[in-house]
Order: sequence, then structure tokens, then C-alpha cells
Amino acid sequence: MTMANKEPSAIERRLSAFVDSQVSDTERQDVESLLVNDPHARALHDDLKRGSQTGRLLLEEMLKEPVPLDLVRSIKNAPLPRKAVRLPGSTRRNRAFRPSGLQALSACALTLLVGGSLGYMIGARPDGTRAPQALASPAFQQRDWLDDIVSHFRLYSRQQNRLVEIGADRPADILEWLTTGTGVGFRIPDLTDSGLAFVGARLVTAENTPTGILFYRRTTGDNEGDILALTFSRARPETAKPIEDIRLDTSLVSWSTPLATYVIVAPSSAADLDEIAAKAAGLI
Repeated sequence: MTMANKEPSAIERRLSAFVDSQVSDTERQDVESLLVNDPHARALHDDLKRGSQTGRLLLEEMLKEPVPLDLVRSIKNAPLPRKAVRLPGSTRRNRAFRPSGLQALSACALTLLVGGSLGYMIGARPDGTRAPQALASPAFQQRDWLDDIVSHFRLYSRQQNRLVEIGADRPADILEWLTTGTGVGFRIPDLTDSGLAFVGARLVTAENTPTGILFYRRTTGDNEGDILALTFSRARPETAKPIEDIRLDTSLVSWSTPLATYVIVAPSSAADLDEIAAKAAGLI
């Protein structure tokens, strides 16, 4: 069966530009809000991102492949070409092909289009078939669970009217809900001495692991009103050592216990994040 070519829809073009980081800050915020509220957009975004990564990695893997030994031998043993003989009646001059700037640009655009389409089709195949070597390569694993944590924080901290699912006025419900959802026993840290007021909680996933988020708002200082988050999930063996990092203008400090992994997340302007993390670690 032959499928007719179809022009990408407006949402596909927006999500494609978002995946390729070719959008303004305003457009990025709009798309992130869309991904929260539209399951279809989230599914399409995942397909585009997976297809783009897979296509790029397949191309990189092909470029890394060595030249087959048989081909090398055939090139070395190939007979020399016969000398060209100019016929008496041939007066036409040989002209070297020099593509114009427009032709070169068109060729590059066509190459990118074919490569991107191939990656999208591979990534979006219903049976999920992918090249095992490409998916196992280090480049495919660059994004980790901390990127998911940062994405959730950046998304919800901008949605003041939808910041939490359960508010701070229902602490018992939060404890029961997140303990059941994550499998981690915890207490809600009182960080009032650090100028932070507890706002409420959410349950999300980070790298397919249920993760609880406790949101706080600064009540004092130059950064009054800023949102901070304390997340926790089941223990991850690769996080035995504390991690301090900045990603997408977002600071994070993580630490682990034998039973759980915790991360404090805040805007990169937070200079006291390590102190808050130390206090929260002793209270949670």
C-alpha cells in the first residue's frame, strides 16, 4: 500500500522546532505549557524527539563503520583506466561542474530533509524497531533522570495556578499519597528558618521512576517569590555520591541514602541551595 505524502501540521512544525532548539524563550514556554495539558502533543513530541535522536545516531554510526577489506583490495587491484582518446571531430571543451550557491544550499536542505524523515519514520514505527547498537551507544544515553527532574521543575514553577496537585493544607493526604506512589517513607521538612514556605506536592515520573515533589516558595530576601522543589524517589545506584549541577539555568543538589534519592532544585540564582539541601536531608 502506498501512502500519500502529507504536509506536517502546525503543531508538528512547532514541536519539531522545539526539539531542535530553534524557538524563542516565549515559544519554548508556550510549548512546555502545551505538553502539560495536551496528551496528544506529548506523544507526538516523544515520537519526534525519539526519531530525531535515532536518525542522528544511525548516521553517526554509519560514518564510524570501517571500509570493508574487500572494497579496499578491489580498489588497489583495479586496472588503470585507459587513456582517453580525443576523436577528430570532437571540439567540445570539457567543463567542470561548479554548483551555484543556490544549488549547494538546495542539496544541503534535501540531505537534511531525507535524514530527518528517515529518523522520524524509524523512531515512530509501531513495533518500536530500532538499531540496537545505536540505542546502546553513549550518545543516546546523554539525557538522564536529572534532566526529567529539571524539566518538571521548569514547567510547573511557571504555572502558579497549577503548581501543586495537593496543597499544603492537607499534609496527611500528601504523606499517604506520595508514600504509596513512590514507595519512600518521608516527612515534610519545615524549612521556615531558611525563608521557605511549604506550598504543596506533586507526583511525577523521572526516567520511568515515580518521583514525589514537595514545592516551597521563598518568603524573604532578594529572591522572594522564587519556587524551590525537593524531590525524592527510590534509590538509584549511580547516585551514591552527592551531585551539584546547573542545567538550563536551574541549580540542583542531589544525595542518596540506602533507600531513596533526593534532589533540591531551584533557579540558578539560589546561592544557598547546598545549605537548604543539608537542612532538608536532616528533616525528611
